[in-house]
Amino acid sequence: MKGDPSVRGGPTARGRVATIIAAVVVLGLSLPPLVVLLVQGAAGAGAETVPVGRLLVLLGNTLLLAALVVTLSLPIGSATAWLTSRTTLAGRRVWATALTIPLVLPAYVVAVALSGMLGGDGLLTDLLRPWGLERLPPAAGLWAATLCLTIVAVPIVHTLATVALSRMDPALEETARLLGQSGPRLFFRVVLPQLRGTLALAACVVALYVISDFGAVSMLRYETFTRAIYAQFRGRVEVGPAFALCLILVLVSGALIAGQVLLRGRHRAGAAHTRPAAVSRLGPLGTAIVSTLLGVVVLFSTVLPVTTLAAWALRGLAAGARPGPVLEEAVNALGLALLAGAVTTLLAFPIALAARRRSRFTRVLEGVPWITHSLPHLAVGLAILVLSIAGPPGLYQSRTTLVLAYAALFLPLAIGPLSEALRSVDERLLDVSRSLGRSEMRTLVGVVLPLVRPAMLTGATLVFFATLHELPVTLLLRPTGSETLAVRLWGAMIEGQYTTASIAALLMVVISVPLLALHARSQVRVSVAS
Repeated sequence: MKGDPSVRGGPTARGRVATIIAAVVVLGLSLPPLVVLLVQGAAGAGAETVPVGRLLVLLGNTLLLAALVVTLSLPIGSATAWLTSRTTLAGRRVWATALTIPLVLPAYVVAVALSGMLGGDGLLTDLLRPWGLERLPPAAGLWAATLCLTIVAVPIVHTLATVALSRMDPALEETARLLGQSGPRLFFRVVLPQLRGTLALAACVVALYVISDFGAVSMLRYETFTRAIYAQFRGRVEVGPAFALCLILVLVSGALIAGQVLLRGRHRAGAAHTRPAAVSRLGPLGTAIVSTLLGVVVLFSTVLPVTTLAAWALRGLAAGARPGPVLEEAVNALGLALLAGAVTTLLAFPIALAARRRSRFTRVLEGVPWITHSLPHLAVGLAILVLSIAGPPGLYQSRTTLVLAYAALFLPLAIGPLSEALRSVDERLLDVSRSLGRSEMRTLVGVVLPLVRPAMLTGATLVFFATLHELPVTLLLRPTGSETLAVRLWGAMIEGQYTTASIAALLMVVISVPLLALHARSQVRVSVAS
């Protein structure tokens, strides 16, 4: 390993250039909102906000919810990734697409759909009533928030785990089989250790998502820390106290990010490989069991919520409701999401490339975007609004500012898969390319980019879906008259126009399913032997 610069942290020309560009991106994009937050938070630190005892209760509720969602989503998402990429299950691409559909639904829409499914008049209650079940409990409290956020989190884990499985060196598993390892022992002794970095990353992404969520927990009437923050923001001119409360979430996020970095710290580059791993063959009984389990997941995460939304939409249209210009807003949302996905992935690449060196400085560069990502979107939106007002006139409520704000928020979604993929690139491949006379740039374009292309697509896809349903930042920073589906959906829900809200949510699904299918197809093509 002496000659491996990536492992010992030795700089190369490519690494130095990547580090400089990464520093510029972080200093220009992720750090300014944090500086505004720290300054405003320090100014409001002495103000009276919420009693300490109450804050501790809310913080405990938030951490409990995050722990439950991570505990449930990691095994479910890992299992679905394995079943759709490492087995001979019929219809793998269809299953993979169906399992990721909840990515396109905002958590607050899933919460509303759960409310429409459960309770005395819910859709699921109506379906079960002929079997003697008269009433299901209403969707409210800890269990409902856990179910809602787990539905949203499972596709995130599934997507990241699928990419990691596709990049594993099959020689390790083949060697283990020759040594007599198979079944669960092979999984726990060979596969799971290789997934450790990805699972740590997935756990961090999910936990940060949970602690920054506000809409879903509010609709399901579960008290979390973000409710105290939003209560401080709402209707107040002085935002310093709210920013001061955000600093507590910064500390929690820092602890989560540090834990993730420690778990991934010993993850080394793997050997080069170009062939897919062997798949496990399922017999008729195994296929039936696996199909049933995946069917249950898809039923509760996709079929019932989407059916509930469709029923509301049809019922409203039949009653004469008018949804408004949702098609124009869908086109606008699609354009913004595509642009944000491309720009964010481009900005994430030098950061992920610099993080491959594993120095303290590059770890800081990699960690700062995570802190910005973990903050309530309203706080980040307000900070960027302050910056855009203080900057050149053309930045205020411009499309450029909005796309850069999306990039500042969702940069880690692109960095995570890219960073994992770049760490898996064997340095010996790059040495061979250099020995053949290729420059650093030609090695990067001709060798590195093709190897990490699936991870780049995964990151861009995650950013696309996060942007499509992002709300607080869009509300604050969008150009005047430039509405999106998320803005229309939220406004319609607040006003009780469930027909319009349902149509907007269904349009999100319609826009996203083709991209989901293409993404699932590319992952299956890479990871599954024909």
